[in-house]
Amino acid sequence: MTTSPQSVALNLAGAAYRRLPPRARSVAATVRGAQLRRQRYGADLEQRVEQILEREHWRPEQWQRWQDARLGELLERARHRVPAYRGYWDRAGGGWDRLENWPVLEKAELRRDARNYLADDVTPWRLVHDHTSGTTGASLDLWLQRETVRSWYALAEARWRRWYGVRHGDRWGMVGGQLVAPVERRVPPFWVWNAALRQLYMSSYHLAPDLVDAYLDAIVAKRLRFLVGYPSSLHALALGAIRSGRSDVRLEVVIANAEPLYEHQRTAISEAFGCPVRETYGMAEAVAAASECEQGRLHLWPDAGVAEVDGPDGEPGDLIATGLT
Repeated sequence: MTTSPQSVALNLAGAAYRRLPPRARSVAATVRGAQLRRQRYGADLEQRVEQILEREHWRPEQWQRWQDARLGELLERARHRVPAYRGYWDRAGGGWDRLENWPVLEKAELRRDARNYLADDVTPWRLVHDHTSGTTGASLDLWLQRETVRSWYALAEARWRRWYGVRHGDRWGMVGGQLVAPVERRVPPFWVWNAALRQLYMSSYHLAPDLVDAYLDAIVAKRLRFLVGYPSSLHALALGAIRSGRSDVRLEVVIANAEPLYEHQRTAISEAFGCPVRETYGMAEAVAAASECEQGRLHLWPDAGVAEVDGPDGEPGDLIATGLT
């Protein structure tokens, strides 16, 4: 397997970043955060959020009409502007206006010939790059239009924040899989303060039992309102707080993502931080997502994409999603 020049550059940049002193790492994170804020949020964020929340009152037939209209535009554009699909339908003939007639796109095909799936009327260098390691361990580089990115983050603002009583601009923390300090380091900080996004980014790599109290101290010092992260990492933080008998770490909500949330984890996290714990589902591909309501049920976002299950009715199967953003 070969390594792309871009991956090498990212690895080198990451190594240099980890050698910086803590304050300089936070400055670097803030500079990057300012770039991400411009990409993700426009001046019309509140207007977008209001429209999304208004759609939640729609009847099923209204949703169906809305999805059908968006899907029709998407299929027509893909048929005529995306080289891979244009070639496919030139050979296959008619039927492209019905989603069930389209081939399912596998990651292996996209990795093999990604450029063939780029619409011929976009400027590549204007696109926003993202990367996913993938649920199955198969990584993928993604290129999204800025409008897609802003639509996706407006959805996240409405259904991963507003549903839970918090919002963009609140102080928050993320427990994630990026290495902040060298692995061998045993002295905090193992986090950086991204002032542009008002985010305390805490690396899960140093989340050892003897270091958990330092993480909790940072959460209190930064006056965070909510946390987002892997359930396993959030659970480790919660167990540390319970073990130490701490009652000073109080949050509005804890939002779990990227892994299944188990009941014993939910119970411990809620007890430790004195707040509800909400499970979410999402993906870097920005084609499907779900939020947990107060009744403990996950609700798919119909404005993110058309989600289908490839299997017998009522039985588990592969999730196939066609994005609408």
